[in-house]
Amino acid sequence: MKIFLTLCLSMFIVSNTMGQLFVNDIPIDTLNTPFCQLICENAEPLSKARILIDFGQSFVDNGINRQKFMDAAKKAITFNSNVDALNFMVRHGWELASFKMRGDKFIYLLQRKKRPN
Repeated sequence: MKIFLTLCLSMFIVSNTMGQLFVNDIPIDTLNTPFCQLICENAEPLSKARILIDFGQSFVDNGINRQKFMDAAKKAITFNSNVDALNFMVRHGWELASFKMRGDKFIYLLQRKKRPN
C-alpha cells in the first residue's frame, strides 16, 4: 500500500511540473497576465518558425537576444510552425481570442482560459 501511495504521489508531482512554460527564465504560467500575444513568422526551408511571446515584458528582439522557450525541466523548446506554437499555448491554458496578419507575420491574441470555480 505504501508503494502504491508513493507511486501515485510521484505521478501527481510529475504531472503538475510538466505544465510550466518558461520564457527567458520567467514562468509565464504563474504570472497574473490575462492576455498575451504570440507573434509568429513562417519557417524558412532550413529553419524552424520564429516565435515571440509578448506578455507585457520589456523585450527587444535584435536577433542576438532572442527569447528562449523552456519546459519545466529547462529543456529548450522549438516550434516547427506557427500552428505548432499555437497548439502548444492552447495545451498550456491559453485560448485564441483573435488574430491578424501583418506582412508575413501572424499575430495571435491569446487569453488565459477561464478556470471553473
